[in-house]
Amino acid sequence: MKIKSMAFDDLVVMRAQIEAEIETRISKQRMKLIEAIADLRGTVPTRGGSERRGKAHPLKGRELPPLYRNPKNAEETWAGRGNRPRWLTAALKSGKKLESFLIK
Repeated sequence: MKIKSMAFDDLVVMRAQIEAEIETRISKQRMKLIEAIADLRGTVPTRGGSERRGKAHPLKGRELPPLYRNPKNAEETWAGRGNRPRWLTAALKSGKKLESFLIK
């Protein structure tokens, strides 16, 4: 391909194509670098460019058996994860001990 003998319009079109290809390759290389850095840091890149550390906890989403039961209403239980239920919080504020609600 002889660039000196090409028409001006053809050169402009070729320039646009080259610039588009360069931008595409830069984007691909940037993503590869971000993934490599994330692997080294132990993080997971997200689409928005932010990162989240590691993997989800292995117990996340699993249903655990209840550890505590409301003596006034046996259907109200708590597995000990997350926020304490209102019935338990109220009972603890009134002076009761957490151990008294354990399911045996």
